[in-house]
Amino acid sequence: MISQPGREGARGAVGKNLDRTVGGHVDEDRRVGPSASHGELVDAEKRYRARGRERRDGQDVVQDDQCRAVSGTWYSEYDGLTIYSASRIDIDHVVPLKEAWRSGASQWTTPERRAFANDLVDSQLIAVSAGSNRGKGDKDPGNWKPPLQSYRCAYSRAWISVKATYRLTANPAEAEALSGMLDTCDV
Repeated sequence: MISQPGREGARGAVGKNLDRTVGGHVDEDRRVGPSASHGELVDAEKRYRARGRERRDGQDVVQDDQCRAVSGTWYSEYDGLTIYSASRIDIDHVVPLKEAWRSGASQWTTPERRAFANDLVDSQLIAVSAGSNRGKGDKDPGNWKPPLQSYRCAYSRAWISVKATYRLTANPAEAEALSGMLDTCDV
């Protein structure tokens, strides 16, 4: 499991990010911004390693000769579903690429954006049900929370960890929603 800040550490990160709040919608360069095609952002090696997330996050995963998961079982943390078909899982960016763009990634270089999109070290990529990922889209916690309430604490910690690691901003509604989710944490 990836290290995430505790309740108080996470709250501190939210506060720091609030000091750098951005407002409004930011237009994006579709070739290098968050809506760039997956192929433009994720090179072959990274795709291979991201497929490792499918294997890591699943059980009894079988891959084809191109390292794509073809069968296995996955548990979707967002909605508590057990998925038995590789075609029904997505590898989600906890902080969506478009949300990152609105929160400061628009100022990054293309290599910095690629590093963010392909981050296999921090809490950024997770295997979830395709339905939950599509429902989330590019929304921040002010507009979307995991349907599985028992996962909201972990989700808020992962979100805050990614935002703090990459020095991305949080808007007031996002910070308020994160604070509420942190209130669900036991420790």
